[in-house]
Amino acid sequence: MTDPSKTSTSIHVRAPKQGRSRQSFERILEATTDLLRERAYDQITLADICQRADVSTGTLYGRVSGKDELLRAVQVRFLEKIDSQFTIEAERIASHAHELNAVVPAVVAGLGSLLKENASLLRAFMLRAPYDDAIAAAGRKSAIRNHGKFIQLLRTCSGEIQHPNPERAISSSMELIYATQARFLGLDSVGGMRGETGWQELLVDLSDMVLAFFLFASKR
Repeated sequence: MTDPSKTSTSIHVRAPKQGRSRQSFERILEATTDLLRERAYDQITLADICQRADVSTGTLYGRVSGKDELLRAVQVRFLEKIDSQFTIEAERIASHAHELNAVVPAVVAGLGSLLKENASLLRAFMLRAPYDDAIAAAGRKSAIRNHGKFIQLLRTCSGEIQHPNPERAISSSMELIYATQARFLGLDSVGGMRGETGWQELLVDLSDMVLAFFLFASKR
């Protein structure tokens, strides 16, 4: 198990002095993460977190000043995990998809799968970001870094793209894919998916639209 005192999580928390303290804070991070998967951030209290983690409020306040600082620590920990997930998925796609008509659906499905799997936590951070500069900045950096892994996959097919500016076409397409999937999943609002059938149809439609855009030779 990762030691929070030896990772970037410690940016937002006071360093533990004993092994027992590290274990207690790990339970606090796990409990907060689990609760965020179950309900909205503003519906969670520190008492809820302490009860779930089986720690005292004194233990929690010994590490963070309050719920907002705790959320920042949870985000750092979460972003480390999702970075790894994006890397693994990009490597998986690269190993079997080599042509544009295979790479595009794989990128659409891969990004969608990661967003869907982590929707509840991403939603919590995105809704908090307008009020917390640290959360907003970390989220932006993570998105740029991880979307770049999928952009690189599309760049390997630049020779097949008919758009006069392949780089611009790739960038615009990634923005469209992400924005559409995020909206469907309700990442920028309190809400969620509209059904699995609609989700699968969305993935197919996005793949078809992006492929059509790439293969359309504009005369402008």
